[in-house]
Amino acid sequence: MLSPRTTRTVRWLHLWTGVFVGIQIILWVVSGLVMVARPLDEVRGTTLRKEPAALSIPAGLPALQGVEKLELGSLLGKPVWKLTDKIGKRLLDAGGQPIAISAAQAEAFARAGTTLEGPVTVTAITPANPASDWRETAGYRVEFADDVRVYINSQGEIGAVRTPWWRFYDLFWGLHILDWQDRENTHGPVIIIATLMALGVVLTGALLTVRHFWRR
Repeated sequence: MLSPRTTRTVRWLHLWTGVFVGIQIILWVVSGLVMVARPLDEVRGTTLRKEPAALSIPAGLPALQGVEKLELGSLLGKPVWKLTDKIGKRLLDAGGQPIAISAAQAEAFARAGTTLEGPVTVTAITPANPASDWRETAGYRVEFADDVRVYINSQGEIGAVRTPWWRFYDLFWGLHILDWQDRENTHGPVIIIATLMALGVVLTGALLTVRHFWRR
């Protein structure tokens, strides 16, 4: 089957590879358990949102240049246009005039679009003051007393609902894919190397197990 020298080499590889990747294997298992402990809709705060009301299409929109995307939306029950062009995301009224979202409106959007209640703290999100748990850099964070954060983007939409469980989930997601900063890269070199080393531990362990029973 295997010579004594080869067996010693396989055992050495199994032992030291296991030492290097053992902690990561534990983190994979624990983080996987955390990610399946709650339904994903609950993690994302989807269950806190309300269904949008039906809208009628407004007339009289003037000609627009350089439009990449134009959608009909709602601003507290009133139809508006959500425009995306080279400048970025903007909001227009039925007549095509720009609308700037205020902090008070952001709070109203958060309350109208979710089932959340109680006092809030509203904070402007800008490139100079970005959010740690939301990718966009223009909008508002409406934080409720139970530490649920509702993010309103520049078009008056709920861009994200961040619950305490989501932030806990996000931490373990970063540990799971070995991307601790952006938590987006699922095929980085670190996780590929760690996975190959874990595979090596499994294969050498299987080989030693087969040899053990073969000798018996």
